[in-house]
Amino acid sequence: MECLASWNGLTIDRSEVALDEERQGIIAQTPHWSEAEQIELKLRERDRRGEVDLKRLSAVEQELLDEQKNFAVLVLQLEKAQQIGAQETKEKERVQITLEMQKKQLCERDEEVNQLKPHIQAQEEHASRLQVSLDEEHKRIVALQTSKVADAEEKQGLLFEILKLKDEKRKLTTEKQEVEEERAAIARKVGGDKESLEDLEGRLVQAIYRWEEEQRVRRKMERQVEAISRQLLEMEKERCHYSSVLRQSPTRELAPKESLSYVLALKDKEIQELSRQLQVALDDQVSLQSDISRYEASLSFASAEKDALLAQQADMQSEVLSLSSQIEEHVGAIAALHKQLQGANTEIEMLKSRIIDFEDELDRQAKKKAEDEKARKIKQCLTPQCDAPRYLVGASGYCKECEERSGRAPSVSDAKKLRHRRHRSWDDASIGGVGVRKAVKNIPIMKLVRVLTGGENEDTRVESADQQKLLEALKQLTSLLKSDDSLKDDLPECLVIKSVLALMHQHRNILVLQLECCRCLSVVVFNHDRNRLIVVAEGGVDPVVAAMKLFQLEPKMQEASCVLLTNLAHNCETNRKRILDGGGIDAVLQAMQTFPENPGVQKRSCWALLRLAGSDLLCDSIAMRGGLGAIIAAMLNCPADDHVQYYGSWALVNLLSGTERLQAFARREGVREVAEAAHACFPEHEGIQEKTLEILRLLG
Repeated sequence: MECLASWNGLTIDRSEVALDEERQGIIAQTPHWSEAEQIELKLRERDRRGEVDLKRLSAVEQELLDEQKNFAVLVLQLEKAQQIGAQETKEKERVQITLEMQKKQLCERDEEVNQLKPHIQAQEEHASRLQVSLDEEHKRIVALQTSKVADAEEKQGLLFEILKLKDEKRKLTTEKQEVEEERAAIARKVGGDKESLEDLEGRLVQAIYRWEEEQRVRRKMERQVEAISRQLLEMEKERCHYSSVLRQSPTRELAPKESLSYVLALKDKEIQELSRQLQVALDDQVSLQSDISRYEASLSFASAEKDALLAQQADMQSEVLSLSSQIEEHVGAIAALHKQLQGANTEIEMLKSRIIDFEDELDRQAKKKAEDEKARKIKQCLTPQCDAPRYLVGASGYCKECEERSGRAPSVSDAKKLRHRRHRSWDDASIGGVGVRKAVKNIPIMKLVRVLTGGENEDTRVESADQQKLLEALKQLTSLLKSDDSLKDDLPECLVIKSVLALMHQHRNILVLQLECCRCLSVVVFNHDRNRLIVVAEGGVDPVVAAMKLFQLEPKMQEASCVLLTNLAHNCETNRKRILDGGGIDAVLQAMQTFPENPGVQKRSCWALLRLAGSDLLCDSIAMRGGLGAIIAAMLNCPADDHVQYYGSWALVNLLSGTERLQAFARREGVREVAEAAHACFPEHEGIQEKTLEILRLLG
């Protein structure tokens, strides 16, 4: 402060010396002035010198205030950095404390695991003993099963007679097939002779009938012969039995009538013996049934005990698995804590480096400020050979004339131009855009614009240009804008938007040009609010809708137009209303109706509808025109396409976020079922899961 005051005093003294010399020169040049005039002149000079001193003093005070503010800002920044460092230190201490606690918990859990290991071993030994007893019971069951197999073998003997009958039936079937084959052979030989064929057929029918009658008679005779044979066999057995008994009897060769009583007595004895054998067999059967029931009870008890042992074994295995999973979780938690600790250490190191960089930056700024202050004290204005007074120097260290001369500060007119640049149409830009067109970076753009407009003259009609050249120029322009987004800023001044729209109006019947123009405009307006507003303000919606209506059966044209409408409607309510008034929503819905199973058209149409549904008015307009049903139909017609499901769900979320009337209408239309189906079919798609859950939440 003292140095500054001395410097100001020195400056004031120098100015006073200069003023005194000037005044003496003036007085010397006017010797005829009176004394009063000289006094008045001195007073004026003193007043003027006082005003200059006041201005200098105010400038110095203002500069001191600015320096104090800057110093206060630096102090606050330093305090904030120190606070951040203290917070990071506290956070590190807290993380270390939590890590120590988790280590203690992990040690306790390890002790619990070690305590549980003997119990697990005892359970495993018990399970092994149970397994041994289970094997013994299994052997007993196998023995019972072998006895049952023996019983089953006895039953197999009864099946042999059934097999014999089946063999006889098979023989008859083969005989019938042979007769039919003979009939077919005779029919093939007779061929075209109808009368002989009918005669042979009649004979064949008669022969078959006679053969069947003979077969029936033969079977009947065979049955009779078998019955007679059985009767003869029984009679022969009885005769042999009685003849042997009679030879051994005391009566021997008596007449049958005389030995009748003896035969009857023998019959009674035989009947009694058979009754006794039958009773013994019944007793054996009852005992066998009791043994079987006892074995079955023991088998059921063994199976129940086996099930209990298996259940106990499964419980023990599940418990072992749970313990192992807990151990793995503990190990994972320890690893995660180690990672967190490492991350915290790295963050602390990064913060330390940032604090060091910040301190270096503060030192550098303070050093620079000191150097600038020193330069200001030495030169007043930082521009060499500039003698501007102190009060004309701004905060940058330069006077206003030097700033305007060097272009460091924009003038008022330039600031107004920059402020209103985004709201200017390309007609206004064409008036003052000559300098922009001559810029080095816009030279390739201007060459392509000349090709699109048909020559150097901007009013030349494009019908005279070759269509192939126009198409190549549009493709080059699109690729150029995709590679460098900074070129989009000067497109209105370079008449690009005007040329492309004029090309769409003049070649409305050429599909390839309309398609490439839509793609080019999509790139022009993508992520650029100013170009988006200019395209819609200059009537860019009408040619797009006209192209969609004219080329209604071209899916690529519909896709490109929907993409352009999507980019135009992004984050701009004014453009959305103009698209609605221009028939853009109707054109999108018509495209969805024309190509119901085309995933590309349906995806881009749903994308356009979700961008257009930005307010309650537009949501109602889309729903009134059938947009809700169109989105549902798209999701139902393309169930395997995840893009259609995602953008359709997103569009439904935007529509249902409006009025409650739309939500009630959506419930009636079956939006809930469509959302649930999409949610179930794409469980791994995060976007579909999020949007469908939001739909279900909105529908309650």
